Amino acid sequence: MAGSKRVAKKASAGAKKGGRKGKRSFKVYIARSLKQVNKSLTVSGTAMKILNGFVVDQFDRIAVQAAQLARSTKRATLGSAEVQTAVRLLLPAELAKHAMAEGTKAVAKIAA
Repeated sequence: MAGSKRVAKKASAGAKKGGRKGKRSFKVYIARSLKQVNKSLTVSGTAMKILNGFVVDQFDRIAVQAAQLARSTKRATLGSAEVQTAVRLLLPAELAKHAMAEGTKAVAKIAA
């Protein structure tokens, strides 16, 4: 037919075709935290890899411990109480106090 054009279907905004998923990392958040402490400081690529590995490892440990606590109390949902207890169990005393204070502040900020 003369004048007829085929209209290609557009993929929805969030849909992607194939490809790989990006690696999850905390690099952006580590850099932001450093900038809050001192604007002029930067981290080398090697140091950033080490810090990212450390954060991922600690996150994993806390998540596993919190999940075990939730299972032992026969709860299906992982709540802030389980995470807080996991932090108390895994981190040394003074560091756990600071971590819980920051965590409580972050949860309050989200809830408000």
